[in-house]
Amino acid sequence: MPRQLSRLVQPMSQRWLSLDVFRGMTMAAMILVNNPGSWAYVLPPLRHAQWHGCTPTDLIFPFFLFIMGAALPLATRRRVNLGRILRRTLALIALGLLLNGFPAYDWERLRLLGVLQRIGLCYLGAMLILHHTRPWLRRSLMAIILLCYAFLLTAAPVPGVGIDPLTATGNWGAWLDRWLLGTQHLYPLAPFSGQGDPESLLGTLPATVTVLLGAESGGWLQRGGSPKTLAWGGLVLLGLGYGWQAVLPWNKPLWTSSYVLWSGGWAVLALAGLHQWIELWGRRGWCWPWLVFGRNAILLFVGAGLLGRSLRFYRVGEIPLVGL
Repeated sequence: MPRQLSRLVQPMSQRWLSLDVFRGMTMAAMILVNNPGSWAYVLPPLRHAQWHGCTPTDLIFPFFLFIMGAALPLATRRRVNLGRILRRTLALIALGLLLNGFPAYDWERLRLLGVLQRIGLCYLGAMLILHHTRPWLRRSLMAIILLCYAFLLTAAPVPGVGIDPLTATGNWGAWLDRWLLGTQHLYPLAPFSGQGDPESLLGTLPATVTVLLGAESGGWLQRGGSPKTLAWGGLVLLGLGYGWQAVLPWNKPLWTSSYVLWSGGWAVLALAGLHQWIELWGRRGWCWPWLVFGRNAILLFVGAGLLGRSLRFYRVGEIPLVGL
């Protein structure tokens, strides 16, 4: 085993190498698609779907939430500390605001929502659900959230809007964000244009289901369940997600219920395959590069975001460095 790998590998009782590798691959992909240098020269698979649909890039964020959930059964064998959970949540939200405001920090127009804010809120929600519900109630709650959210998106009239299903500004999530946060604190670019946000507060509910799918998968493996059986569960999720998208399209900004099942199915398959390959078959020699990313995920995400924003202020002649 390489020396670098031996320093990073911890006993299986503490963490799974396969989960760290999965997180590292996801973080590397997230940094790649968020920092292309010039948005004019991006390969189609490295772009998000224009609105409805799901490209490989649209799987990155749900993968990260799923991985966070899969780690919770390992992290929560000890006594839960509510204060620590709240501190981690607030730290993630603070880092998200740090990225959103950099470098000017116009507090009157600062976007309040974002990727790290959603991660923090999903972490808080998943932890509370995991520790205050029995398995049958938790699974029922996951189904209820997805069904109720689908109803809100497609059939429930929005105050002042009516029924304008599956649009960026006419859905319940956009209305709730405008009502609670004001338009000046929402995502300023198209298709939202300050009237909604791709990380809406309401969308945090189905995103929390993504975390809980990870927790269910991690719990299965922790209890000694077979990765092959877990993979069959992933195929079931893919089938359900594919069937549902005929009436409720996959949509990452809205985090539609069909998208939860579709992205969750791919995440389950990825975790099952990596767990079988690394933990059960012991194929670990190739893991080290991904562990560097996987065990420093938030630091790398924030650092890459700050670096990408900083490059906008440097020029080669008259051309901004970030646009070369």
